[in-house]
Amino acid sequence: MADKVTYTPTEFAALFGKERTWAYRQLYAGKVWAVTDLGRALIPKSEVDRLLKEAGRYVGAGAKVRKPKPGSDSAKGNKTSSGAKNWASAVKQRKTRASQQPASAHSADGRKPSLRALPRPCDQATSRQSVYQRLTRCKPSRKDAANRDE
Repeated sequence: MADKVTYTPTEFAALFGKERTWAYRQLYAGKVWAVTDLGRALIPKSEVDRLLKEAGRYVGAGAKVRKPKPGSDSAKGNKTSSGAKNWASAVKQRKTRASQQPASAHSADGRKPSLRALPRPCDQATSRQSVYQRLTRCKPSRKDAANRDE
């Protein structure tokens, strides 16, 4: 592939040991210039050379930051970040809202109730009516019950 003048995004990504989506991300972000011909993107060799020239040398991972010892002065002056304060206040608000809910929202054992129990169909109802009642989740009206008795 070294003798080519242009590369497809797949070939371009393979040169750098990356996936094809990486090449398209570079194109869409404007980091790499491409020639488009009838909807096909071709990346010139000059772009590959430019990226290799701009690449910096890998110097390895930075030094690890040590945590202060429990008895040191820096450990005593712990400052709470604003994010932690916001989190703590949000948790407090949630707890107060939960305690303000009416007692009817919970069942006798303190748990939240599950789905409402569906109304049971009448014993005299036909199977079609009972299926319909289960699907519509409504109780039969008094008129229906009077008509069934007749």
